[in-house]
Amino acid sequence: MKGRGSIRISAGRWKAKALEVPASARPTSARAREALFDLLGEELAGARFLDLYAGSGAVGIEAVSRGAARAVLVDRDSSVLEKNVDRLGFAPDVAVLRLAAADALRVLASRGDRFDVIFADPPYGDGPAVPYGLERILAPGGVIVVQLDEGGPAPEIEHLAATDERRYGRNRLAFYRRIAEAGGHSRTTR
Repeated sequence: MKGRGSIRISAGRWKAKALEVPASARPTSARAREALFDLLGEELAGARFLDLYAGSGAVGIEAVSRGAARAVLVDRDSSVLEKNVDRLGFAPDVAVLRLAAADALRVLASRGDRFDVIFADPPYGDGPAVPYGLERILAPGGVIVVQLDEGGPAPEIEHLAATDERRYGRNRLAFYRRIAEAGGHSRTTR
Protein backbone atom coordinates (compact mmCIF):
# COMPACT_ATOMS: atom_id res chain seq x y z
CA MET A 1 0.00 0.00 0.00
CA LYS A 2 1.18 3.55 -0.74
CA GLY A 3 0.95 6.54 1.59
CA ARG A 4 1.70 6.34 5.32
CA GLY A 5 1.03 2.62 5.58
CA SER A 6 -2.16 1.02 6.70
CA ILE A 7 -4.49 0.72 9.64
CA ARG A 8 -7.00 -2.00 10.43
CA ILE A 9 -10.65 -1.95 11.35
CA SER A 10 -10.79 -3.32 14.90
CA ALA A 11 -14.35 -4.65 15.21
CA GLY A 12 -17.52 -5.61 13.41
CA ARG A 13 -18.23 -7.05 10.01
CA TRP A 14 -15.04 -5.64 8.46
CA LYS A 15 -12.81 -6.50 11.44
CA ALA A 16 -9.11 -6.77 10.46
CA LYS A 17 -9.73 -5.20 7.02
CA ALA A 18 -6.64 -3.13 6.14
CA LEU A 19 -7.12 0.43 4.94
CA GLU A 20 -4.51 2.57 3.23
CA VAL A 21 -3.61 5.83 4.97
CA PRO A 22 -2.99 8.85 2.69
CA ALA A 23 0.44 10.45 3.06
CA SER A 24 -1.18 13.73 4.15
CA ALA A 25 -3.44 12.11 6.77
CA ARG A 26 -3.07 11.91 10.53
CA PRO A 27 -5.08 8.77 11.28
CA THR A 28 -7.14 8.39 14.42
CA SER A 29 -5.38 5.80 16.56
CA ALA A 30 -6.96 2.41 17.19
CA ARG A 31 -7.11 3.33 20.89
CA ALA A 32 -9.00 6.57 20.21
CA ARG A 33 -11.38 4.82 17.75
CA GLU A 34 -12.11 2.07 20.29
CA ALA A 35 -12.80 4.69 22.98
CA LEU A 36 -15.02 6.71 20.63
CA PHE A 37 -17.21 3.73 19.83
CA ASP A 38 -17.32 2.63 23.49
CA LEU A 39 -18.47 6.14 24.48
CA LEU A 40 -21.10 6.26 21.74
CA GLY A 41 -22.41 2.86 22.83
CA GLU A 42 -26.00 2.28 21.76
CA GLU A 43 -26.12 5.62 19.93
CA LEU A 44 -24.18 3.97 17.11
CA ALA A 45 -26.75 1.24 16.39
CA GLY A 46 -28.62 2.22 13.22
CA ALA A 47 -27.09 5.73 13.22
CA ARG A 48 -26.48 7.95 10.22
CA PHE A 49 -22.77 8.76 10.54
CA LEU A 50 -20.76 11.58 8.93
CA ASP A 51 -16.96 11.33 8.83
CA LEU A 52 -15.76 14.84 8.00
CA TYR A 53 -12.09 15.23 6.93
CA ALA A 54 -12.16 11.44 6.55
CA GLY A 55 -8.58 10.78 5.36
CA SER A 56 -8.49 6.98 5.17
CA GLY A 57 -12.16 6.71 6.15
CA ALA A 58 -11.31 4.41 9.05
CA VAL A 59 -13.65 6.10 11.54
CA GLY A 60 -16.72 6.14 9.27
CA ILE A 61 -16.03 2.67 7.87
CA GLU A 62 -15.61 1.26 11.37
CA ALA A 63 -18.85 2.96 12.44
CA VAL A 64 -20.75 0.99 9.77
CA SER A 65 -18.75 -2.13 10.59
CA ARG A 66 -19.97 -1.77 14.20
CA GLY A 67 -23.64 -1.19 13.35
CA ALA A 68 -24.27 2.31 12.01
CA ALA A 69 -26.88 2.25 9.24
CA ARG A 70 -24.78 4.31 6.85
CA ALA A 71 -21.79 6.60 6.67
CA VAL A 72 -20.86 9.49 4.44
CA LEU A 73 -17.10 10.03 4.20
CA VAL A 74 -15.99 13.54 3.21
CA ASP A 75 -12.52 14.51 2.05
CA ARG A 76 -11.40 16.79 -0.77
CA ASP A 77 -8.60 14.37 -1.71
CA SER A 78 -10.53 11.13 -1.73
CA SER A 79 -8.50 8.94 -4.09
CA VAL A 80 -7.21 6.73 -1.23
CA LEU A 81 -10.58 6.95 0.47
CA GLU A 82 -12.34 5.61 -2.63
CA LYS A 83 -9.82 2.74 -2.89
CA ASN A 84 -10.50 1.85 0.74
CA VAL A 85 -14.25 1.75 0.18
CA ASP A 86 -13.70 -0.42 -2.92
CA ARG A 87 -11.69 -2.86 -0.75
CA LEU A 88 -14.81 -3.48 1.33
CA GLY A 89 -16.57 -5.07 -1.61
CA PHE A 90 -20.24 -4.24 -1.98
CA ALA A 91 -20.86 -1.47 0.57
CA PRO A 92 -23.92 0.59 -0.42
CA ASP A 93 -24.08 1.90 3.16
CA VAL A 94 -20.79 3.82 2.73
CA ALA A 95 -20.68 6.86 0.43
CA VAL A 96 -17.80 9.18 -0.46
CA LEU A 97 -18.07 12.91 -1.15
CA ARG A 98 -14.97 14.40 -2.79
CA LEU A 99 -15.43 17.95 -1.55
CA ALA A 100 -13.94 20.38 0.93
CA ALA A 101 -15.75 20.18 4.26
CA ALA A 102 -17.62 23.50 3.92
CA ASP A 103 -18.80 22.61 0.41
CA ALA A 104 -19.92 19.17 1.57
CA LEU A 105 -21.97 20.72 4.38
CA ARG A 106 -23.76 22.96 1.90
CA VAL A 107 -24.54 19.98 -0.36
CA LEU A 108 -25.71 17.78 2.53
CA ALA A 109 -27.88 20.57 3.99
CA SER A 110 -29.45 21.32 0.58
CA ARG A 111 -30.35 17.61 0.21
CA GLY A 112 -31.91 17.58 3.68
CA ASP A 113 -29.42 15.02 5.01
CA ARG A 114 -29.22 14.78 8.79
CA PHE A 115 -26.75 12.75 10.83
CA ASP A 116 -27.04 11.19 14.27
CA VAL A 117 -23.26 11.19 14.76
CA ILE A 118 -20.85 13.64 13.12
CA PHE A 119 -17.14 12.98 13.56
CA ALA A 120 -14.80 15.79 12.51
CA ASP A 121 -11.02 15.54 12.52
CA PRO A 122 -10.01 18.90 11.03
CA PRO A 123 -6.40 19.83 10.27
CA TYR A 124 -4.75 21.03 13.48
CA GLY A 125 -2.80 24.07 12.24
CA ASP A 126 -3.83 27.12 14.28
CA GLY A 127 -6.58 25.26 16.10
CA PRO A 128 -9.45 23.12 14.91
CA ALA A 129 -11.56 24.79 12.27
CA VAL A 130 -14.98 23.23 12.07
CA PRO A 131 -17.03 24.58 9.20
CA TYR A 132 -19.82 27.04 9.86
CA GLY A 133 -23.27 25.46 9.85
CA LEU A 134 -22.27 22.03 11.14
CA GLU A 135 -25.22 22.05 13.53
CA ARG A 136 -27.68 22.38 10.59
CA ILE A 137 -27.09 18.76 9.55
CA LEU A 138 -27.18 17.32 13.08
CA ALA A 139 -30.30 15.23 13.70
CA PRO A 140 -32.36 15.88 16.83
CA GLY A 141 -30.62 14.22 19.76
CA GLY A 142 -27.43 13.77 17.73
CA VAL A 143 -23.84 14.28 18.78
CA ILE A 144 -20.82 15.94 17.16
CA VAL A 145 -17.38 14.64 18.09
CA VAL A 146 -14.32 16.73 17.21
CA GLN A 147 -10.84 15.22 17.37
CA LEU A 148 -8.29 17.69 18.72
CA ASP A 149 -4.55 17.82 19.29
CA GLU A 150 -3.43 17.58 22.91
CA GLY A 151 -2.72 21.30 23.34
CA GLY A 152 -5.16 23.04 21.05
CA PRO A 153 -8.33 24.81 22.15
CA ALA A 154 -11.70 23.15 21.63
CA PRO A 155 -13.77 24.99 19.02
CA GLU A 156 -17.04 26.69 19.76
CA ILE A 157 -19.90 25.41 17.62
CA GLU A 158 -22.95 27.63 17.27
CA HIS A 159 -26.07 26.36 19.11
CA LEU A 160 -24.10 23.48 20.63
CA ALA A 161 -22.54 22.90 24.04
CA ALA A 162 -19.44 20.87 24.80
CA THR A 163 -20.66 18.04 27.03
CA ASP A 164 -17.55 15.88 27.46
CA GLU A 165 -13.88 15.72 26.56
CA ARG A 166 -11.56 12.71 26.73
CA ARG A 167 -7.80 12.31 26.15
CA TYR A 168 -6.10 9.40 24.39
CA GLY A 169 -2.37 9.97 24.06
CA ARG A 170 -1.94 13.09 21.91
CA ASN A 171 -5.58 13.00 20.83
CA ARG A 172 -8.59 14.54 22.54
CA LEU A 173 -12.20 13.87 21.66
CA ALA A 174 -14.66 16.70 22.38
CA PHE A 175 -18.40 15.88 22.38
CA TYR A 176 -21.07 18.47 21.52
CA ARG A 177 -24.86 18.41 21.75
CA ARG A 178 -27.56 20.99 21.16
CA ILE A 179 -27.78 23.38 24.10
CA ALA A 180 -31.30 22.22 25.02
CA GLU A 181 -30.06 18.59 24.98
CA ALA A 182 -26.76 19.18 26.77
CA GLY A 183 -28.21 17.82 30.02
CA GLY A 184 -27.43 14.32 28.78
CA HIS A 185 -30.65 13.34 27.00
CA SER A 186 -30.08 10.57 24.50
CA ARG A 187 -31.28 10.43 20.93
CA THR A 188 -34.90 9.40 20.60
CA THR A 189 -35.56 9.88 16.89
CA ARG A 190 -33.79 8.89 13.71
